[in-house]
Amino acid sequence: MMHGHGEKSQGCLQPQDMMIEKMWDELSDEQKRTLIARMIDSKVLMKENLIKYLEFKIETFNMVKDMICECK
Repeated sequence: MMHGHGEKSQGCLQPQDMMIEKMWDELSDEQKRTLIARMIDSKVLMKENLIKYLEFKIETFNMVKDMICECK
């Protein structure tokens, strides 16, 4: 069974959540492993892109700081 979202209890599933839960229950173990691996890969990729974005932002701030220091 998949984890719920937010504060919804098991008895208050939305129709979409119920459909996803039913689909999940009908998957084979191999299909579940594949989907879990893809979800993890997706999260890793998202975090890697966030790191790249933050590194770029830090580099930009350092460039601006250097430009301001040069103007003194």
